[in-house]
Amino acid sequence: MTNRACDARPSRRSGLTTLCARVLVAATLAVGVTACSAPEVQTRGNIPTTKKIAEIEPGSTTRPQVESLLGTPSTTSLFDNGETWFYMGAYTQQYAYHATEELERHILAVSFDQNGVVSQVKALNKDDGSEMTLVERKTPTAGNELTLMEQLLGNVGRFSNENTGGKGVTRK
Repeated sequence: MTNRACDARPSRRSGLTTLCARVLVAATLAVGVTACSAPEVQTRGNIPTTKKIAEIEPGSTTRPQVESLLGTPSTTSLFDNGETWFYMGAYTQQYAYHATEELERHILAVSFDQNGVVSQVKALNKDDGSEMTLVERKTPTAGNELTLMEQLLGNVGRFSNENTGGKGVTRK
């Protein structure tokens, strides 16, 4: 009589189970690696088509017509009383958890004259822009800089009940 628990030969069924487990782990890893390596490309903003841009004719197209063709602008100019509308958009991509990278940038500037008629249409891209460096400074604020203990103990004794003769701050 043989003892199955002590049998050194693996059964055919356990070999099949091990093979299935290995295939399942390999498939899971393959799907995970594939998901991480495929970039996610997104469209951000308003990127008008060349067909719609061609419909805008300087000297004849009005402000309401531009709005019906392209929609409301992303922003308007600050220096000429809003006489230039900007439609801005970009194509970006991101690999898994990495930072977002800008692939293309499209800016359409539509300028109007005093009568609200298009005077100029100008298309700009990523190469027309310039990089700006931000200044990392802090603006000092007036007032006291309190330590943690001063903040915690600062209100001790400032509150009292109505029976103290009006001294201190009362709650209603």
